[in-house]
Amino acid sequence: MKRLGVCLCLSLGLFTWVVPETPRSIGWLAPLCARAEAPADGALLESAVYLLRQSMTVDRRGTHNVLLKAIRHMRDPAARPLFRVLAESEHPGLKIHGILGLAELSDPPQVDLARIATIEDPALQSMILTAALDDGLLDLDHAEQMLAWGDLPAEVKLLLAVRLLEAGRFDDVEMLRQAMDEAKKLGGSALAALLLTQLGDSAGPAYLNETLDTSEATDRDAVRAMLLQTSLRHGFDRIGEWALKLAQHEDNDPYLRLLALRTAMRFGQPGATELWLKRYQDSDSAADRVRLALTALRVTPWVDSTCFDVLAQSDDPLLEAIGTAGSAIVDGSDTAAEALARLTAIGQPSVNEWVLAYAREHAPASQLGGILVPMIVAYRDAPPRAKAVRLDEAVEAVQVLYERSPETAAEVLPTILSDPETPTLLAQAVLLGLVRTGSPKAVSVIDGLEQIATLSHPDAEALVTLLLARSGRAMTDRQLETLSLQARGGGRLEDSLRVQAAWYY
Repeated sequence: MKRLGVCLCLSLGLFTWVVPETPRSIGWLAPLCARAEAPADGALLESAVYLLRQSMTVDRRGTHNVLLKAIRHMRDPAARPLFRVLAESEHPGLKIHGILGLAELSDPPQVDLARIATIEDPALQSMILTAALDDGLLDLDHAEQMLAWGDLPAEVKLLLAVRLLEAGRFDDVEMLRQAMDEAKKLGGSALAALLLTQLGDSAGPAYLNETLDTSEATDRDAVRAMLLQTSLRHGFDRIGEWALKLAQHEDNDPYLRLLALRTAMRFGQPGATELWLKRYQDSDSAADRVRLALTALRVTPWVDSTCFDVLAQSDDPLLEAIGTAGSAIVDGSDTAAEALARLTAIGQPSVNEWVLAYAREHAPASQLGGILVPMIVAYRDAPPRAKAVRLDEAVEAVQVLYERSPETAAEVLPTILSDPETPTLLAQAVLLGLVRTGSPKAVSVIDGLEQIATLSHPDAEALVTLLLARSGRAMTDRQLETLSLQARGGGRLEDSLRVQAAWYY
């Protein structure tokens, strides 16, 4: 799922297109090379410089974002010179990576408020602050401090107010009323109205019902969707009545109605479950019934089993499995993991995406193995058309499993890797999932498995060397050569991993 902050910034009108600039020199790389314990291989250094130049060259494909995220992901203090250069860039995208990269390397990790104060563009301030809040690089005390800045743009204040109100540390009704009246964009006024609604001020619902809903602006529905998504993410439960009204209005866009119904159900709005039941029973479209089932599934931790009891009686295998799994979760049953495994075996991508999110955010740690291991090994028996999707799901399932329960990962993943029936590509997916955790300790999962045939494949060996390099363990000459080969582009690692290989080498 994309950051909600992007949605907010779009609705507030904060994004502008910037023509890519010519990157600065990367002469800062010289001190890093000078510190190397052995002379750098010429071809390797040339490759590393090329990749770093790419990371600082903005293109429409977003290659620079991928490479810079990969460098930031390593959390290597040696990258500070790069991030300092980026933080001074005139290009917003590069500046964001530079400021966040420096923040991630500070002790404690914290964005530099003084640097943010010098930024004149409110759009850029908003994007940096949203990302900093998302990544835990700006605590609430500093957010309150910033909110008191007299020259802070109103749009930025609204974004800070969202987080502070979620934490119960904001109640400035007058600021919100002023922002609602003076905002230049419909999204700004609407967001202020949402916050007023959550604070119990009547001006908020009045704006939503009498101004926003009757607006003829082309972005009206996008703004309304943004408000619903913001409420879902931050727990703004007083939006339920307005959300139910949107869900009931047959002239509204179908996507908006489903999102509104999901919001009303999430916050227990009276009549929301009844509306879901009516829509489900009145529908003769299989696609619409699946969408309604997914709507119920996405609010599983917060609803009763009424909807799922109905779904469990369906003749459709997918709907029945959703109903069974949803009921098991709501009831706190020990069978929930088994029910979710049966559900993911069907292979519906949207359902499996939700299951991964549920495992990441809500599932009890004791159930993670039962939920995620079947998703990891599902690639083995998947039909050819589904193998690529199953492989992607396996990578994410491994990452979630290790990040939430390293002990379980250390118990089950070696068994998968050492199984002679495990396909080479699946073994590589497991390794990639471990690499994506960013943990220096993830390499311990494969201790003692280096001689397994599937790990001797060149692509698997490349991922193993990345895990070893990140851990700081001593590496053999062969492993160093493999790392060097990948950095030079002699393997098949994607550029984000290739730049890490070059950096570690």
